[in-house]
Amino acid sequence: MKKILFFLPVLLLLAGACKNKKTSMKDDDKVEIGDFIEFFPEAPLPFRMDDTTLLKKSTDSSQVGLKIFKQFIPDSILSKEFSSLTNLHLYSLARAQEKDKEKYLFMKAVAGNKRVCYLICFSNDNKYLRAMPIVRTGFDNSTSAYGILDKKFQITTYRERKQGNDFSFKRNVYFYNNTSNEFTLIMTEPNEEIIENVINPIDTFSIKHKLAGDYVLNKKNFISFRDSKRPNELSFFVHFEKNDGTCKGELKGVAKLVKPNLAVYNEGGNPCELQFTFDRNTVTMKETGGCGSYREVKCFFEGSFTRKKAAKPAETAPKKK
Repeated sequence: MKKILFFLPVLLLLAGACKNKKTSMKDDDKVEIGDFIEFFPEAPLPFRMDDTTLLKKSTDSSQVGLKIFKQFIPDSILSKEFSSLTNLHLYSLARAQEKDKEKYLFMKAVAGNKRVCYLICFSNDNKYLRAMPIVRTGFDNSTSAYGILDKKFQITTYRERKQGNDFSFKRNVYFYNNTSNEFTLIMTEPNEEIIENVINPIDTFSIKHKLAGDYVLNKKNFISFRDSKRPNELSFFVHFEKNDGTCKGELKGVAKLVKPNLAVYNEGGNPCELQFTFDRNTVTMKETGGCGSYREVKCFFEGSFTRKKAAKPAETAPKKK
């Protein structure tokens, strides 16, 4: 009897918590942000959402009213995939949180034959931060697609396409960067059928800093430096292919100038670190921290690259008098 009395307060607290937890997200319900987030069921990582799973019918009990959604998240995140929100249905899928950091919600959106799984990021104190689609179906002729949030809180999106004997795929890896409040692309894997030449994602950025420019070994091995928001930083993009293309690596980020000729890349919570040492028209790259997430295991971010001369602007022909 004493044991029952001892555990009674605990049982009452648990019962109260269960009673207070929202079981509905209909538009006419009164909902707080905490209720909204907890409505998404907690799931262990890695969490994977396939396009085939996305096609399955969701239960009515998991539906989220559009008005409720708009209270906490801008509906502009939906407009790229859905031109009209009139017949759009939303469903909660899963929830995960990095300890004392960001919370991630997986939400399904359905309109006709179009379906999207969105990954929505909130701060630890329940403030909306960012969102991105990680799986789509009904939009193109992709034959397979999935999205994953892994235990390192890296986000992978993958899609492939098969047409006869032709096969192509695209895999991107992101992480949420709380410094810039964006999902930062840290690795991409297009195969040769999708793209013949390497796409430089920062190619169009401004080149005013004295160290900015393209440092190349050849068209498949290069480092591009561009201006950043701060004068003591450089945006960069590295791509290399070694051993006849069997070992590849790629990384985009921002390096801080710790000396006039030395820039260092590192991110909080990420073991990867690169050093860039500038000497006249060359830059030497050295991997000083584990960057295995951005390259294959048998090669490293290293080597010397020569600065490519900038193209001269075309001269304007003199006007005839």
